[in-house]
Amino acid sequence: MKQKLLPLILELFAIEYSFFPDAGVFRGYDAISAVKNEAGLKLPYLVKTSNMRKYMATMMQHIFLLIIRTLILLLTLHARSRKRTFSVQDICVPIAKKVLKTISGFRGHTSKQHGKSNLKAFQHKIQDGEVLQDQITTTESDKSQQSTMTTVTLDSIFHSAYNNTLKCIEEDPMYNIFGESTIVQIAKSISDSVEVKTFFYDLFREIFNSNPNLSLNHDRELFFTKFHALRLSSSIDKGYTDHFSQNGFTNLDNKNFTQIVMLELINQLLTQQTIQEQKSSSINHSELSENDQNILFYICGYIIRACEKRYSKLKGDLRSMKINCIEQLQSTSTTHSFVSKYNKWTEKKDRGGLIMPSDNFYLLTREFETVVRKHLGDQELNAKSLLHDKLKELIMESLMVKYYSEQIFVGIDYDNYVLILEDIIHLFLTIPGFSTAKVIRNKLI
Repeated sequence: MKQKLLPLILELFAIEYSFFPDAGVFRGYDAISAVKNEAGLKLPYLVKTSNMRKYMATMMQHIFLLIIRTLILLLTLHARSRKRTFSVQDICVPIAKKVLKTISGFRGHTSKQHGKSNLKAFQHKIQDGEVLQDQITTTESDKSQQSTMTTVTLDSIFHSAYNNTLKCIEEDPMYNIFGESTIVQIAKSISDSVEVKTFFYDLFREIFNSNPNLSLNHDRELFFTKFHALRLSSSIDKGYTDHFSQNGFTNLDNKNFTQIVMLELINQLLTQQTIQEQKSSSINHSELSENDQNILFYICGYIIRACEKRYSKLKGDLRSMKINCIEQLQSTSTTHSFVSKYNKWTEKKDRGGLIMPSDNFYLLTREFETVVRKHLGDQELNAKSLLHDKLKELIMESLMVKYYSEQIFVGIDYDNYVLILEDIIHLFLTIPGFSTAKVIRNKLI
């Protein structure tokens, strides 16, 4: 390396000083001789003492430029010679040893290609070429935190979803155009049957227990793949024989009715799940004080500004796509909503440049805070409990985060906006980290 650099440095040095205004005072040849013979820069005697300050200032400027160019040359040679290393953000798929950049990409690949929906991206991060999974110790108390953030179980929603399904079928005008159809008659005949209800419960328990979390798009795709496979399984054929063969209707009518119930019931279950999650989320939000929510509103505007600044440096279609996503986060309404009461702190700090977030983006950010508080609970604040990758994945698993994201990024492809969502979550987790560290530091002093 030194053998390559020395001739280049000498050449740069000669070029810099070959055009001095007084060629008799200082030449590039003298500089090269000084470097070669004295192993350093030897300033020659300046004949014209009246121009001493002028020559000294000019010479120092060129020396500074020479140092800068040498450093750039060193960095360039180092970048060319170094080997590829993994980024701290890289995630390694344990089965195929494939390296991915995002949580959504990891979850999508493992669920689609390998059928593994329970793998956690934060347990497969790469640092210095090594996977960190073996270095992460998981206690029994942490296992509940690593599981899906949904609090709604099939037992809590199936009864109301099943009753609503039969009611919708009975009241659907499509099945009563020419009077009461066979489908409606079958629905009324089994409305009080515990055996039929148990039969459908057992069917849906298989797919709900295998993957109860439907917050990520890839998880939902896997869920519906299993659902449609269940519609064609032998369990359905057995159900025709055990529960519908003696009801006086034809086998074709019973099969048609069962498929209709399956499609309507899955819709009702997902609706009930969302309703229950909204109720649970409202209860958790009540724990946030008004001051907390004022600060969250201010943080929303800061996140938008930070993302705009970052994405404005991009080029081409990627820049346009990301800027378009960020524009969806800003408020364009002039009317007041129930969220407007939380903008007091932002209006107090505003001098004309602060950004007002949209209602849905504020609700999304508030959900971030709720998930983080729920995860931390009574845990001691430390590096492990505040691990960004772990908290980011827990936030993305929240069903309400998925719900508000879809409300914000209407018409934008999931694979595009989920990358923006990960950046937003990372910023949200970083901002309070400084104040948290300050509080902990003050306690130690």
